Amino acid sequence: MIPNNLVLASRSPRRRELLAALCPTAEIEIVPPPDSAERDFADCHSWQSIEARIQQIAREKADAVEELLRQRTGPQTGILIAADTAIVVGESTMHLRVLEQPPENDNWRTVVRDWFQRHYLGRTHWALSGLCVRWPGGETMEVVVRTAVTFHVAAHLPEALEWYLATGESRGKAGGYAIQGAGSVFVSRLEGSLSNVIGLPLEPLREWLWGQRLRTQGD
Repeated sequence: MIPNNLVLASRSPRRRELLAALCPTAEIEIVPPPDSAERDFADCHSWQSIEARIQQIAREKADAVEELLRQRTGPQTGILIAADTAIVVGESTMHLRVLEQPPENDNWRTVVRDWFQRHYLGRTHWALSGLCVRWPGGETMEVVVRTAVTFHVAAHLPEALEWYLATGESRGKAGGYAIQGAGSVFVSRLEGSLSNVIGLPLEPLREWLWGQRLRTQGD
C-alpha cells in the first residue's frame, strides 16, 4: 500500500534501511544533498529553537535535492523524503544542548566518554527528528518527533564504556552512539519511536504515504 518512486534525500545507510521496511529497495532512489554542510545548533537552547532548527535542516535538504532533480531530469515526479536527527540533553528544559556527531579527529573518544558520563548514564535524554515529505506539485508535510531514551548505570560501568568506545561505533553517529547496534546495551527505557532514534520516524511517514495512496485511488 506504500506508493512507489520514493526519493530519499540522505547519505545515511540507516535511513535507507528503515525506509526499506516500508517499501522494496528497488522503489527507493537515493539522492544525497549536494552539500554535506548543515546548520548547527550552537545558538539553540530551548525546545522551541531546537525543533525549529531541526525542521529547517530537513526542509533545506528537501529543497536542495528537489533543485538537483529539477536540473537533472525536470520537475519532481517522486515523493521526496528528507530528515535530520539530533540528540538533546540538559537538566533544564530552558537550557538544552544538542549533541551532534563526535569530532573526526583522535579526540572523539574523550568527547564521547564525557557525553556518556555527564549526560547519558543514569539519565534521560531525547532523540529528535525533523521529517519533511514533499509530493510532486509541491504539497509538503512536516513534523518533529521526539523520543525519550534512558540509560542505566551498570556496576561495571568503566569497563562497559571503554568496551563500547573500543568498538568505534560512536564515530559518525549523532550523540555518539547507535541504539540499533552495540549502544543498545546501555538503554534501560525507551519512550516513543525506536525508528526515530535510529534516524527516520517511520510512524508518521507510513501514515502520510498510506494516505497518499488512498487519495490517489480515490481520484
